Amino acid sequence: MLDRARRRAWGLSGRLIASYILVTLVVVVLVEALVLGFQVPSLVNGVQGQAQVDATAQSYAQQLSQRYPGGVPAGTVLGDPGQPAQPGLARPAADGTLAVPAITGPFHSGQAVTAVVAIAADGTVLASSAPSVYPPGRPAASELPALATQAIAAGATHGIIKVPPASTPYGSVLWAMEPAGPAGAGQPPASAPGRVAYVYVQAPWSPSPAFINPILALDELGQLGDAGQLYTLYALLFAIVPVGVLFGLLASRRLVRRVRRLEQATLAVADGDYTVTLPVSGRDEVGRLEANFTAMTGQLGSALAAERQRATADARAAERARLAREIHDAISQHLFALRMIAAGMVRADPGHQPALAIERISEEALRDMAALLAELRPAGLDGAGLAPALAEICAAWHDRLGITVDASLDDVTVPAPVEHALLRITQEACANAVRHGHARRLTVSMTRQDGHVELAVRDTGTGFDPAAPHAGSGLAHIRDRVANLGGTVAIDSAPGRGAAITVRVPVP
Repeated sequence: MLDRARRRAWGLSGRLIASYILVTLVVVVLVEALVLGFQVPSLVNGVQGQAQVDATAQSYAQQLSQRYPGGVPAGTVLGDPGQPAQPGLARPAADGTLAVPAITGPFHSGQAVTAVVAIAADGTVLASSAPSVYPPGRPAASELPALATQAIAAGATHGIIKVPPASTPYGSVLWAMEPAGPAGAGQPPASAPGRVAYVYVQAPWSPSPAFINPILALDELGQLGDAGQLYTLYALLFAIVPVGVLFGLLASRRLVRRVRRLEQATLAVADGDYTVTLPVSGRDEVGRLEANFTAMTGQLGSALAAERQRATADARAAERARLAREIHDAISQHLFALRMIAAGMVRADPGHQPALAIERISEEALRDMAALLAELRPAGLDGAGLAPALAEICAAWHDRLGITVDASLDDVTVPAPVEHALLRITQEACANAVRHGHARRLTVSMTRQDGHVELAVRDTGTGFDPAAPHAGSGLAHIRDRVANLGGTVAIDSAPGRGAAITVRVPVP
């Protein structure tokens, strides 16, 4: 039982399941590697950039609250005048914030730029690092992300929800907005003119197209502290095993069942059962194998049956030859000696009736014995064809008994079973004509016409009544052979005018 379970575990089903698990695992690992290699850089850059934007907003909110407690003077330009304007790029500072350039002149770039904007409680711009983009005195709503505009309208003082990156007229940005007010103040921002209520900071952002080593990406993801995504990756890898097993069982169940059916059929054939057939269960390779297996077993069964028939025929021929030799060497010699003794007695006393009767009976017995030997003599085809084999039979009757045989035999090609049957029918018909009809002349003909082979044996013997019962079995054997071939037998005879047997057998 254990050995059987081990064979099944490591059989076709187990190997298919293992292959499904392995292929699925490889595919998932490759997909995860691609996702990590391409997505983690953008994720890491986005997290780091957002942290820098948040720190910059908090720094500017504190600075503006401390530097301009009464309000930002008109014409103030925020930012660092020493930093060059770089549209589309964000430059980090040494303290973990962003370097915000002070752009005093016109700004014509279509890309977003790192900027800081001081906004009043009513949503108007008080000052910015790029006055040409964020003009003082104008509403900031048209230039800010929608969530920032909503927070200003609601008068939020903390918990401003950010969903980076956000879309602006100049492209995608990472942004943050911090409430500004006196130190320790927890009340809504004052509405005095020039008082800073909010500090908005943005930095250009674009997804990183670079691909990094997935192992390094996994390490960076771990450093970010995003354990949920790591757990998801690991859980996906572990889930592959049961999923692969289930998919392997479902996908291989029918194939394994078909292969096991083939295995059982081959074992049956190995045990000698050539009648096994398999239904064709598909058009794939296994289905073709099933069809070929059924055809093979059919051919093997036919070949075995033919071999058995051939062996039986050879055994019968050998037995007939043995009997013919025994009769010729024993009985025929005794009959010949008896005839010679009777002939000597007749020569010594021509009127001795018993001797005359013995001579006559011995001659008739020798004649019948010669006919029996001719019938028992095995005639074979030997690959020469049917017509030469029939001609050999006719020559044997002439040579052994002095019977005149007129043969008209067309050279026809028929299947082997038909050849064998016609050969035996000719032997049987000639033997019946000589032994029972005492014929001294035979006519044997064979022709082919209309998809049939016609064999006729005619004699000039005493004839008989076909309707009368007969003790012998020669005619019955002829009828049986012809019936097995799907043919017909016609017998034309009457007492005193010979007999004619005509056989018609269909051939392809």
